[in-house]
Amino acid sequence: MLKLKTFSGPFFVWSATAISGLVIFTILAVLAVTSWPSIAETGWGFFSNIWNPSDGKYGILPMIYGTFAVTLIALTIAVPMGLFTGIYLSEIVKPSVRIYLKTALEILAGIPSIIYGLIGVSFLAPFISDNLELQTGRTLLTAGILLGVMVLPTLITLVDDALRNVPNRYREAARGLGLYRYEITLFTVIPLAKNSLTSAVLLALGRAFGETMAVMLVIGSIDRLPSPIYNLLVPGQTITSKLGREMAESVFGSIHFSAMVFIGFILLITVLLITYLTGKFSKKIIIHE
Repeated sequence: MLKLKTFSGPFFVWSATAISGLVIFTILAVLAVTSWPSIAETGWGFFSNIWNPSDGKYGILPMIYGTFAVTLIALTIAVPMGLFTGIYLSEIVKPSVRIYLKTALEILAGIPSIIYGLIGVSFLAPFISDNLELQTGRTLLTAGILLGVMVLPTLITLVDDALRNVPNRYREAARGLGLYRYEITLFTVIPLAKNSLTSAVLLALGRAFGETMAVMLVIGSIDRLPSPIYNLLVPGQTITSKLGREMAESVFGSIHFSAMVFIGFILLITVLLITYLTGKFSKKIIIHE
């Protein structure tokens, strides 16, 4: 029995790893093969700003721009608030209060994205339209703000967990040296947790890249670059909103369908890169108590 256990443990671990790698490779291969007809047909035309399937034009620059613009807005909102709120939960708030705040955050993180999208359509978009005197409130800015709110609970939870993983003996040692609470947090706890904090931000970035329904409802879904390019008060499009809205309209096996799969292929490569970077930064320093 001992030999069986010794053998079965590594065997199942390696088997699960191999299966996971095979699944990822299979998905990449299928997407690449399905994308090839549109790549051969369009070539460098993919990197134009005109998307018009009826004319055989499949420029994806508006979707790429919209994805990065919305994600940047979301992280600009979520990262500072997430870091400061996570620090407050971990280092300042009383344990009796913390448990209720954590529960509330977990509930917010578990709300379906479509609910956030409906709130964005009903309240956020009209608010932006009325206060900024726009014809429509479904803009890149609206999508970025809504996405930032959606990412925030997850980011706060990850930051709180990263800081609480730092052993208390380091806080006690810093306190014994006469450091104030803010100095202990700033110069002791945060430096020890910096890799985990970076990983938390990258995970939030991956969540922002992959969000579909909520963004699709409030972004306006217009396939064009803004003019001027920095104007975020106009409708736009992201990769996920494009896939969610138009994939069902494409005919299977057509160049249009292949182009849509190519967009998904780009999204998958981006998310895999973010996941890889997250793994690089999430190496934990094992500290023995």
